[in-house]
Amino acid sequence: MSTVTYPRKIWIVRHAEREDNVNRNWRKVEGSEGLSSDNSMLSQRGKQQARECKTRFQNADISHIFASPFDRTIETASTIIEGKNMKVKAEGGLCEALYLCEKPPGFWETEKLKEKFPLVDEDYVPIYSRYTLPKEPCGDDGCVPRVQKTLRALFEKYEGNLVLVGHGASIGACHEVLMGDFKYVGQATVSEFEEYAAGRYRCNYSSCSSHLSDKKNLRPW
Repeated sequence: MSTVTYPRKIWIVRHAEREDNVNRNWRKVEGSEGLSSDNSMLSQRGKQQARECKTRFQNADISHIFASPFDRTIETASTIIEGKNMKVKAEGGLCEALYLCEKPPGFWETEKLKEKFPLVDEDYVPIYSRYTLPKEPCGDDGCVPRVQKTLRALFEKYEGNLVLVGHGASIGACHEVLMGDFKYVGQATVSEFEEYAAGRYRCNYSSCSSHLSDKKNLRPW
């Protein structure tokens, strides 16, 4: 187990805009082949948002980055760390609320993810895989226990400043776990938490969009 030095930053990023947010016929777009209905890739605007997230983190001291194993979250995370000599750790514990998922998160095996996203870490062993996901009730807050276990395990094992890329529900759950308040945030926004002692956190800001050139309709739900 790592010896964590405090304080340290924990940045939580919601994935950028999805193609199916803006295009009902997204299945006809190149690159959508084989994707399930809950796994839309990023839209062109989303790709731009991800690049703007990259600019925001350009000078940040990031030790590890974790992302839910969906195309939109992995692409957002991969864009953020381009040029940083890092890998994206695909973590099923950060995925969307399970009642919204067509197939178990982690269905996209690491080797298949890596074919599309070369920055995926093949050696990472997730806290939750497709085989270990729990049953969850309907409702976005049904994922809170899973997210709580995931954050606890990641924070204990990995030292340094961390970036987590997730979804509306899982990021709401992160706020619940760290601050006691389930909160929805906009797409491609950044929330910064600081762990100032073991298991003690403060929120420096939430759902920040200052890095985005277009702040309209970020879908904070």
